[in-house]
Amino acid sequence: MRVLAVAGVFLPLSAAQSAVFTHIEGSADHATLESALNKVTAVKDALADANGPFTMVAPTDAAFTAALPELGIAAADAATLLDRADLGEILKYQVLSTTEKVNPLTAGDITTVQGMTATVTVSSDATPVTKVVGSNAAGVTISSSADVGTSGNEEHAVHVCTDRILLPKPVYQVASEATDLFSTLVAALDTAGLADVKTGLGLQNGGALHTVFAPTNDAFTAYLTARGIDSDALLADGELANIVKYHILAGKVMAADVTTGEQATLYGDAGKLSLVKDGSTVTVDGVTVGSEVLAGNGVIHQIPSVLMPNVVEVAKGSSDFSRLVEAVVAADLATTLTGAGPFTVFAPTNAAFDAYLTKVSKTMDELKADKDALAALLKYHVVPSEVMLADATTSTPASVEGSTLDLVKTGDDLTVNGVAVPAATANMQAGNGVVHVIGTVLEIPAGSTPTKNVVQTAADTADEFTHLVAALTKANLTATLEATDKKFTVFAPTDAAFVAAAAALGEDDVAGLLERADLAQILLYHVLGSETKAAAVTGSLSSMQGAPIEVTTSGEKTMVDGAEITQADIMATNGVVHVVSSVMLPPSLADVLGADADFSTLVEALEAAELTSTFAWANKGGAMHTVFAPTDAAFQALIDGDDSIADKEALLALDGLADILKYHVVPGKVMAADLTDTEVDTLHSTAKLTVTDAGSAPKINGNAVATADILAGNGVVHKIGAVLSVPAEASTDTEASGAAAYGLAVVLAGIVGRMF
Repeated sequence: MRVLAVAGVFLPLSAAQSAVFTHIEGSADHATLESALNKVTAVKDALADANGPFTMVAPTDAAFTAALPELGIAAADAATLLDRADLGEILKYQVLSTTEKVNPLTAGDITTVQGMTATVTVSSDATPVTKVVGSNAAGVTISSSADVGTSGNEEHAVHVCTDRILLPKPVYQVASEATDLFSTLVAALDTAGLADVKTGLGLQNGGALHTVFAPTNDAFTAYLTARGIDSDALLADGELANIVKYHILAGKVMAADVTTGEQATLYGDAGKLSLVKDGSTVTVDGVTVGSEVLAGNGVIHQIPSVLMPNVVEVAKGSSDFSRLVEAVVAADLATTLTGAGPFTVFAPTNAAFDAYLTKVSKTMDELKADKDALAALLKYHVVPSEVMLADATTSTPASVEGSTLDLVKTGDDLTVNGVAVPAATANMQAGNGVVHVIGTVLEIPAGSTPTKNVVQTAADTADEFTHLVAALTKANLTATLEATDKKFTVFAPTDAAFVAAAAALGEDDVAGLLERADLAQILLYHVLGSETKAAAVTGSLSSMQGAPIEVTTSGEKTMVDGAEITQADIMATNGVVHVVSSVMLPPSLADVLGADADFSTLVEALEAAELTSTFAWANKGGAMHTVFAPTDAAFQALIDGDDSIADKEALLALDGLADILKYHVVPGKVMAADLTDTEVDTLHSTAKLTVTDAGSAPKINGNAVATADILAGNGVVHKIGAVLSVPAEASTDTEASGAAAYGLAVVLAGIVGRMF
């Protein structure tokens, strides 16, 4: 880039060719404006003639001096004006965004290069007085105007003001003027606890820029309703300052400039917002961001919800919980307690931890060294629901650790295990629960800490789970569920449930049930790969078998896939056991096929061939199968390709139909990844399938698998787009239908060969 030395300052040539800057530079009254433009070169460069024309308000040195009190700058510190982070915003606000020069100025709103509007007023006096109004309602008075340009082409206009600088409205002023949207937020900013934040969002803030994710009035109304308090209680809440600070970022971040990630807020490094950019959509902590409103020292993003720091962030926000936070991190519980919740945390202070360490004769490092014991101790301070002080009752809720807490409510006073919960430091609201400060570390009652894993816990339950334990051993699942580095939830059927299940599954007794090939799949359907207490057993749960477990309620009963939880939250070292009234069964092959509209003809064919029971649960021995399942379209193509098969009814009436269907079924459960290029046996007595391209896109007899690995409890389904033809040389399964089946096989071979 070519440069030109001007008054000892090297300027880009584009700036040197700015008639507006040259005019300001040549004025004895505009030394401060010249210095400011030299400080913010991006604005100065933007004033190049090639970018014009421009209409600019040009404050004199006297105007800058007069504005110092408005900006909170002492006269002795005037030079700090040029160090303000918002100086560029102020300078851009002096430039009116027009397609041609405007001289004289006419009354009305006009957009500035900064993006906000300014208002021009022209008095009706004999000598009209022109003012431009920004943040100060008095506006700046235009004392003189001039057309400026180069080489006789005066394409720009400069309007001089001497009384003050034209300043854009700061964030606080913008919000306070939008009473229909942000009056509750502004009322919060007006409270004593947020005086510093209010100043930071105003003009007298040293020039700092901020981004505010601003909950609307409706958002605050919903928040108040959820908490059961009114606006007066909110404004008196000691946690209000932290709540508001959690919505504010340092710096100006427009929606277009958002990047996905965490951003620290004025709440502190502990309180970080999670921002996600997906195309043009921005979310903050999962809440979709609405309209953005510019301000002179930042931007306001409208949001429909009040955002809240999680319970860990609330704890991190207070220096009195540094011991607690240190322990939570050491015990690897931070992720758990930053989850959806809700949680109630009885939070011991640093003094409480110090007293506890003295009592147990340990240092903090020694306490942290036993991670499992520390995790259990901390979980004992957490209830998996939100209990506000006013809503607490005398009760014995189960803690996340599993042992119960003893809550006693006397009037407005609450104790937990005999320890006072002071009202003054209770109800520290978080986005995923509430924190109550306590002055003592709560100790887990002797004997209440689990010492056995889920299998041992079941084995030690007197005469209730002998069949379950035997089944786990038979299915080689004991070692899996005894793992110490994982957590499990086991829905444990009683011995009576196993007896009932044996009969329902077509077995003579429980011994027969334990010999079933599908036993492991049935058992895994009773296991979750995480610790899920009864309070969280809701909706749809993902079983380790793969099929979801649907949870319903009936009055006070909780049902998992129709089985009632009769006893909940039996804690183990590696999870939790819930007793259920019956053995649960994942969807069978018959269920899976029947639930897919693509397989309606196949389902009818199985019924016609009397093969449905082969794929249902009431199947003695529990044989597993792999079904290469033709779609309805595949069957229709077969019908359309053979004039001798008039319609679907004729197909279903074919003598050799069972042989054709059996040819699509392989014994055992074979996932797509386990297929190899080879011939495989089928349920047909002699015919084999040929698998090719197993390592990439497997084909069966040359037909691609369209959808693989549709899981069932007693096998797996692979969807294919063709009806497979039994080789003509293969023998049939029944002598009676031999000729017909052979004839059909020949016909199919010819039809499928022509079609595919």
